[in-house]
Amino acid sequence: MNKILLTNENIDDLMVAALEGGINYWCSRVKVIQCPEKTMFASDVISKDGSLMLYDDEGSEKYELTLEKFMNGVELACKHYEYNNAEELMDNHDAETADVIVQYALFDKIIFC
Repeated sequence: MNKILLTNENIDDLMVAALEGGINYWCSRVKVIQCPEKTMFASDVISKDGSLMLYDDEGSEKYELTLEKFMNGVELACKHYEYNNAEELMDNHDAETADVIVQYALFDKIIFC
């Protein structure tokens, strides 16, 4: 597999998909931890090297998402879906794909179905 290279806009699009439906069945709240300057939306934080704290549906567990973790999640999700490049990922992504990316980023596996 080729290295997956995403633009900041690609990362933002994937985060929108995750935050607006992909992870909502297991994540009850998202808090901006490190907010880069000129960031207007939580979905833009990761691409600007900020970080988010995600809380499980019971609020008892929390997980920090960073750009490094996100990109690891992208690599693992591409292997999961057998995508060879960023174009394939972006052409086929949806809320489920974004959820898979975030779960791989945080847990190195899928734990919520």
